[in-house]
Amino acid sequence: MPIDRGAGNPGQPLPDASKAIEKCSPEAVQSALEKILASGTLAPSQQLCRLLKFVVDQENGGEGDQLKEYLIGVEVFRKDESFDPRIDPVVRTEARRLRNKLVEYYASEGLTDSIVIELPKGSYRPVFRPRSVATGTSSKLPAVSRIHGKLLAAGVVLALGGGAVYWLSTRGTPPDRDHTSLPSIAVLPLENLSADAEQEYFSDGLTDELITDLAKLRGLRVISRTSVLPYKRIKRPLPEIARQLGVDYVVEGTIRGSGERVRITAQLIAVKNEHHVWADTFERDRRDALALQGEVARTIASQIHTHVTPQEEARLNRVAVAPQAQDDYLKGRFNWHTRRQDLLLKSLDYFQQAIAEQPNYALAYAGLSDTYSVLSGRATGPERKDLLDRARDAAKKAVELDDGLGEAHAALAVSSWDWTWKENERQFRRAIELSPGYGTAHQWYAGHLIETGRLNEGLAEARRAVELDPLSPSVNQTLGWAFYMARQYDRSIERSRRAVEAFPDFVQSYATLGMAYEAKGMHRESAEILQRALQLSGGAPTVAALIAHTRAGAGDMVETRRLLREIKQGTGITPVVLALLNMDAGDDDRAFEWLETGVREHSMFIEEVSCDPLYDRLHPDPRFAALLRKMNLAK
Repeated sequence: MPIDRGAGNPGQPLPDASKAIEKCSPEAVQSALEKILASGTLAPSQQLCRLLKFVVDQENGGEGDQLKEYLIGVEVFRKDESFDPRIDPVVRTEARRLRNKLVEYYASEGLTDSIVIELPKGSYRPVFRPRSVATGTSSKLPAVSRIHGKLLAAGVVLALGGGAVYWLSTRGTPPDRDHTSLPSIAVLPLENLSADAEQEYFSDGLTDELITDLAKLRGLRVISRTSVLPYKRIKRPLPEIARQLGVDYVVEGTIRGSGERVRITAQLIAVKNEHHVWADTFERDRRDALALQGEVARTIASQIHTHVTPQEEARLNRVAVAPQAQDDYLKGRFNWHTRRQDLLLKSLDYFQQAIAEQPNYALAYAGLSDTYSVLSGRATGPERKDLLDRARDAAKKAVELDDGLGEAHAALAVSSWDWTWKENERQFRRAIELSPGYGTAHQWYAGHLIETGRLNEGLAEARRAVELDPLSPSVNQTLGWAFYMARQYDRSIERSRRAVEAFPDFVQSYATLGMAYEAKGMHRESAEILQRALQLSGGAPTVAALIAHTRAGAGDMVETRRLLREIKQGTGITPVVLALLNMDAGDDDRAFEWLETGVREHSMFIEEVSCDPLYDRLHPDPRFAALLRKMNLAK
């Protein structure tokens, strides 16, 4: 029962800063401050230590509103009364340095700190927020009245990136690297040099598009967007980045926009000898920026002697896009990648605006479909069907407009409602043929193969997804889940423990680890890790049911009976969970009734029942085979 597998990496909105401050006691903040000041990151700079201590003490003492540039200059940097911040930028400069040092600290020495101290950009008032990672366990589950209707959620990729980079930096090679003869490349986030910070979506969007274009070339292994994005916030030497990602080449560059013109500077570096293979500057009308990415991709491929076939050449040629439609599309993808519920809804608006501006914009339809599919992974019953129907309609339109678009075929495959497995596989294969480096297609295809019982093939696709996207929490969790479904529990535990270490806020990996422990009869370890998942998720009912299941396996039926008493139909909880609880209670007839409901409603996780070890006990019952036939999954 992977949590929201098809939806990628769902997330909750970031906590409101003022609420986070209230949750941190002055004593806890003081303790966190002392640890930072003594760290190897901050201790060498006494000036930055003075600055951090001063602003934290002021805020902690209720005088944060007094933190102005002049006061800091006089009190921290010992300026006299003639100090003019408009002339002397010392406070702004040192505050910028402090922000960078704090990012560095929490990506290394402070990785497990329970409180995070931040200095928001544009302000000198620090923010104190508790880390969402829970370290303790509790024997008491939350009352179901508190968990009704909640779906499992996890951190935003950007919030996880620092920890993952640190995790990789302690190892010689990235996980599961496939040492093939294909040249490999990572496109680092293009730096936005525009004066307008609101243009950040544009630089991120063009980075994404360049990665997408390079991923269309069969002769290259291209690292996915999720795994390069953390390097936007954490600067590392290029050889170190290349080692962490396992690549031969790195592309880096800048973007500067002014009015309707945009200038892109890019360079290709061979990491082995740090040789600058190629560099160039392009200035174009803003409406040509996306088409420019195809030109840059072709140039990069030629520089590293990768053959571009005529078919690939055709796919690199973009249809002209209206500037406003292009902007809306990039904003849509920018929000979609976060997997935050509120920003997913914003991405729908942006994709729809892009389509209204340019009705033949296939990429915008693919983006619209992907957003509906992600949202469907957090719904059940009629709402889920409605979202998948919308996703499928948008995907069909994208394919109709551009049959050579890999993203469109992947969107069509994953938006299926009617269990058309053979057709879905055809679409996945087409997506991978058109865009072999599209990590999301490999990840979703892995789920398809496993659900249809082709476990070894699914494992191979999950490994390929990790190879292309080694810093994606969702992709790493998918591989751990694939090992679990293949009954390779030790390997699932190993992979999931590594994922938890790298992505300590990502709930799904905790759930997979807990399930693998339970399958091995390690009930205590399972309950402990699932309790953490429950705390991180805010009390997701699916996780509560898994805890009850593992306790039932150890002979404690208290939680199972309590949940069965309190969970009522119509609360938004998938019938698959209710089937599991009834099975644990020994009521197989009731369990099959709930599974029938799940099939009838096409509920979350129902397809995975076919091979999930949780339901192995039901396999000999003829009713189980009948269920599979209804889902076109008959063995």
